[in-house]
Amino acid sequence: MAADTFTSEKHTAHAGIAENTGKKIMTPRERFLRVLKHQPADRVPLDIQGFNNHWSPTVEGWSGFPSTEELSRQDSPKILEILDRLKDKNTIQHCVPTWINRYLVTPPQRIEEVVTGEDRDARYFKRIIDTPEGPLTAQLKRSRDSYGMVWTLKYPVETLDDVKKIRSIPFELPEKLSPVDLKTLPEDPWGQRLIYAYATTPAICAAGMMGMENFLLHCALEPELIRELVDEALERILRILERVLSNRSVDIVWIGGSEWLTPPMASPQMYDELIWQSEKKITDFAHQHGALVHLHCHGNIRSVLPKMIAAGADYTEPAEPPPDGDISFAEAKKKAEGRIVLGGNIELHSIENSSRDEVEKLVCSAFEGNKSAMVLATSAGSNRISFPENMIENYHTMIDVWEKMSLLDQ
Repeated sequence: MAADTFTSEKHTAHAGIAENTGKKIMTPRERFLRVLKHQPADRVPLDIQGFNNHWSPTVEGWSGFPSTEELSRQDSPKILEILDRLKDKNTIQHCVPTWINRYLVTPPQRIEEVVTGEDRDARYFKRIIDTPEGPLTAQLKRSRDSYGMVWTLKYPVETLDDVKKIRSIPFELPEKLSPVDLKTLPEDPWGQRLIYAYATTPAICAAGMMGMENFLLHCALEPELIRELVDEALERILRILERVLSNRSVDIVWIGGSEWLTPPMASPQMYDELIWQSEKKITDFAHQHGALVHLHCHGNIRSVLPKMIAAGADYTEPAEPPPDGDISFAEAKKKAEGRIVLGGNIELHSIENSSRDEVEKLVCSAFEGNKSAMVLATSAGSNRISFPENMIENYHTMIDVWEKMSLLDQ
């Protein structure tokens, strides 16, 4: 398909969105929530990640992605142009701090972060976890060439004795934990804001403190211990969510990390025991408190998509195509049969590296099949400090195609 089918040399801020449709134009928030609730909407929702963040602090210290406020402060007219185009199209996530971390959901008041050094490429620091049986230390670095991407150099839990140490910490709710007060939030003139509460799959709250290799080794050698750790993390997450969801102001609970154990990373039985059962309990709990559930899972989802549906999740993304995943978007839609909303499936590396023609073709193909239970989304947000010209053009191309192809029959 020729590149000029949907794109032009000059992109305007709101071109095409209301051209002679004769239909009610919904806000990004309204559109997104209605689709997740399987209610009629005017268009397929758009979620260009990296342009949808309004981050609140977490124990992790940094999201790894810029907020819309940080992007708007950049001296880059081209980025500002994208932000302007997206203001009546893209949702923005306002994240209520949960302090759910991958150190067995250890209370943040027991974790101290200390800078240990820096060089031209990164700042180095350690996290010291205060346990009744002695400190545990993680060593990390934060890259300078991106918006704070953090890399773990040493995990805090390396032995079974370390597991005992971290489990010896008595659990208490984070000191600053509270439900969001909607009256204190800034204005939302374009109706973009979604209130999110971020969680992590309980198994990954255990795996993240020891690293993937050690976790899988313990799954084989100490299966009962791993089940105990997952149950412990689940109980802590539910206690935190009980507080955060108490005033029923959260729109969506996000659960991420299950790709660590989706087949073939782990057996189907291990996925069922360590991922599915706990995600279903969180999903049921969120629904009881008036929130929808968003499952974030990279990689292969063909074998687990029915499990996500059985868990009652409302939305999953990024539904990656081969070779990053194992299923096309059209096939995933067919398999889901509208029982769960699918987000995707435009890979970030396609935005970064592909031509405008190639991106246009990818976005057009995303609309194949059922459009009423999908969100057009990128697989991730870029954590680059600045965007090269081809990325800017490819983001515009994605928006152009969305404007032309996203209309739904109400």
